[in-house]
Amino acid sequence: MNISNLPRIGAHLPIGKGLKVTAEQARELGLEALQVFLRNPRGMKARQLQDEETSFFSQQLQEADISPLVVHIPYISNPAAVKEDIYQLALRIINEDLARGERVGADYLVLHPGAYTTSTADAAIDRLTALLNRVLDNYSGSMIILIETMAGQGTEIGRNFEEMAHILDGVTESSRVGCCLDTCHLTGAGYDLTTLEGVNRLAKDIEASIGRERVKLVHANDSSHPPGSRRDRHAPIGSGYIGEDGFRIMLQHPFFKQLPFILETPFETIAEDVNSLKRLRGTERS
Repeated sequence: MNISNLPRIGAHLPIGKGLKVTAEQARELGLEALQVFLRNPRGMKARQLQDEETSFFSQQLQEADISPLVVHIPYISNPAAVKEDIYQLALRIINEDLARGERVGADYLVLHPGAYTTSTADAAIDRLTALLNRVLDNYSGSMIILIETMAGQGTEIGRNFEEMAHILDGVTESSRVGCCLDTCHLTGAGYDLTTLEGVNRLAKDIEASIGRERVKLVHANDSSHPPGSRRDRHAPIGSGYIGEDGFRIMLQHPFFKQLPFILETPFETIAEDVNSLKRLRGTERS
């Protein structure tokens, strides 16, 4: 087995105590990849980043070979919004978080595709792609924007790979966007990831719609609700409907085994969840 090709195991960590503490926590936990918010996840407030902390942060991650670094935009952002003030807020946040991500050397910016509320799914996809094209027309950095798969709650888009294909195909600069899979969301959307047959079905659907090359990242979350529930409730690894067997299959599956798996489980269980995923992938990386 070529262990250098196994998935990197990472986690989402808070930055409330500063990027220096986050970098130290990432190293202590033995992370191989990292995701962070660079502002209040449920608001728009963002403190100014200092050169000293961003330099320390980047150096620590480089020394520990923690890569990729992922920035997640806040949950309040709705880049498919009908209301113009909400739409403009999403545009502002994405532009700002790309700039902030560049300062810390991030590779990806992950965003939820949004909800159509009072319009239609097609109209929402048009709104989202128009916003992404506008963002990329004015962005010259190296970060790639990743659209996250969703569980299908309410009127959110990105709930299936047909919609995901429409979103990605609507972006003019296709090489600058990609897809982030979320295992909890995929379960909610109807995928049974507990068996090889179910994981094979997921791989086949991805290949037939958006293509494997567009998938850059996996959010590794167990699900508190069963397949098809359209619910988004994360659970620690092994304590939900996916279970350890499901994650073992995905981590060792040829389709997924070179993708980073980043946990978004409760901070209290992160250490245990990191160790679980490393064990389930079969061996340590070189």
